[in-house]
Amino acid sequence: MTAGNWIRSTILPAILILTISGCSTFGTKPITVSSKPIDIKIIQPAMPRGIDLEDIKWNVVSTAPIANPCVKNAEGSENPGVREKMDHPDGLLKEDGSPVRVCANGKENPDWPEGYSYLDKFLEENKEMNNGDIVFMAISIGDYEIMSGNMQELRRYIREVQEVIVYYRNVTINDKPAVGAQVKMKD
Repeated sequence: MTAGNWIRSTILPAILILTISGCSTFGTKPITVSSKPIDIKIIQPAMPRGIDLEDIKWNVVSTAPIANPCVKNAEGSENPGVREKMDHPDGLLKEDGSPVRVCANGKENPDWPEGYSYLDKFLEENKEMNNGDIVFMAISIGDYEIMSGNMQELRRYIREVQEVIVYYRNVTINDKPAVGAQVKMKD
């Protein structure tokens, strides 16, 4: 028997038997599994900056005439605080023959012509603000309702996302309760 045959006939079968048996001939050692909670420090991101909303000015414009009341009597007069009227100084009469009544102390806004409407006032104010140009946006009542519904949907979504953030912060922070972002309106 040669050395190469002896290696093939003795050592190779021994290695093959050891690998197939999985070292079970040396005995088994029991594996113990133990679990205990580990406190993981999770770094919390900073909460986003609160929403800072600014007020906008809504104008409801109609062609209804604006009431231009008479000026009230002064405090030292005979009837203080009363808006007195008198017959027209030129003796003008209405169609039914009764005298035209005018304010004794004048109107509160004497520069407003008779029949001055909210639309006239709005257009004048916009001309002053825009250097003589009239520029304004308009929205229909139906579109305003849609915009209002969209705003409510945004508010709902923001609240729900905020609740999720607060929940996960409460789950991961043990020492103090989490608080969501605040919405502040500027005056």
